[in-house]
Amino acid sequence: MTPTDTPLAEDRARMRSIIESFYEYTSAKDMDSVLELCTDDVRMRIPFDPVVSVREVTGKENLRAASQAMEGYDSYRQIVTSIEPLLDPNSWLVTVKGDLFVRSTGLPYRNDYLTLFRFRDGKIAEWTTYHDPIRQLIAFGATELPTPADT
Repeated sequence: MTPTDTPLAEDRARMRSIIESFYEYTSAKDMDSVLELCTDDVRMRIPFDPVVSVREVTGKENLRAASQAMEGYDSYRQIVTSIEPLLDPNSWLVTVKGDLFVRSTGLPYRNDYLTLFRFRDGKIAEWTTYHDPIRQLIAFGATELPTPADT
């Protein structure tokens, strides 16, 4: 048995493939396929998103409802630039470049994303995405910054 034939290597290869599929489905706005990759109690976190309602969403049906925000974009391409396994065998760090167009403004929205994925039982149980919200606000035509959150 070579090191790449171990159960851990097989699990890692499967998780990498799931992450790649996640972004293919996301770019196609195919939320049904995205949710098939997830546990029923999946948790999505986007801590710095200007849209407060999507900063933390738990459960497939709530995630399906929150995904309606994707309809605000005419184009929704997510380009994976790296997928790195972490020491925890169920955790991954992924970097992505977004190439989107905002429907309401017609403006391009390009951002860099850093996402931490956690798997459980072979499915995505959680993902946390960090991005520059200022780029998002500009693409949506904001003329002033929102009030900072209370500390």
